This record gives sequence, structure tokens and C-alpha cells, in this order.
Amino acid sequence: MKLRLGVVLWFLSWIPYGLILGLKGGWLAVAWTVEILLGLVGIALAGSEFAKLVKERGWRGAPRVAWGALITGRSTSAGQ
Repeated sequence: MKLRLGVVLWFLSWIPYGLILGLKGGWLAVAWTVEILLGLVGIALAGSEFAKLVKERGWRGAPRVAWGALITGRSTSAGQ
């Protein structure tokens, strides 16, 4: 679940909310700050889950298991 949430937050950080909403000046800076924070939180969540996955499965199996967890939403623990 963390992997999925992290990827979604990271994806949402790429949407230019300030430009879409027509913000200018300080408000545009606030929108950019929010976008950057969304991306960092997303990377932190997905990265921590991916790090666990690599420790459990090794680098060779990590992409397949990460993709499966992202698509199905199932746990990435070794027993699953």
C-alpha cells in the first residue's frame, strides 16, 4: 500500500497546479512548494517500501515484485 501511495503522490507532484489555477507571485511559489513536498513524500514512502523489497528479494527480483505490488496492491513481504 505504501508503494502505491508513494507513486501516486509522486505522480501528483508533476501536475502544475499553480499554472492550472492561474496563480501568480507568492501563491505560485506556495503551489510549487506543495508540489515539491508531494514529490518528496511520495519518494520517501515508495523508496522505503522498495528498500524493504530489495532486502527481502534481492535486486534481480525487485522490479518484478515492485511492479506486481503496484498493480495488485498486495504486500511485498517475503511470505507473500
